[in-house]
Amino acid sequence: MEQLPRRPVLLAKLKALRVNEPENAAYDVIMDYVLDKTIADVANYCHLAMAELPEELDNTMIAMCLQLISTHQLLTPLDERSGDVDSISEGDTSVKFKSASQAYLELQEVNTISDNFVLALNAFRKVKR
Repeated sequence: MEQLPRRPVLLAKLKALRVNEPENAAYDVIMDYVLDKTIADVANYCHLAMAELPEELDNTMIAMCLQLISTHQLLTPLDERSGDVDSISEGDTSVKFKSASQAYLELQEVNTISDNFVLALNAFRKVKR
């Protein structure tokens, strides 16, 4: 699969901005996945090959990664996450949490391109023919 030539530099920046604290065993896997998903989403949105993505989008892609990590609490310990509740019952008090597989399925369906980044990406978007 094609990769962005500057990927190692972007990964280093991402890890510098989002340090592994508290220690998370899946940190490297999460960071790789988030960066790869964001790069692929930007390339698809802009209708460019990954290798053709301009350097001017690097900071935007890093910001997109950070937003994805933050909004989906990917590095937050499971017992501290607030959005993993699937259902709550009041009689006899019952709280059902999402399984890890449900959370991963939802993450795969996430669109990393939010309204915050559309304007920045549109400047580099090519018309698809």
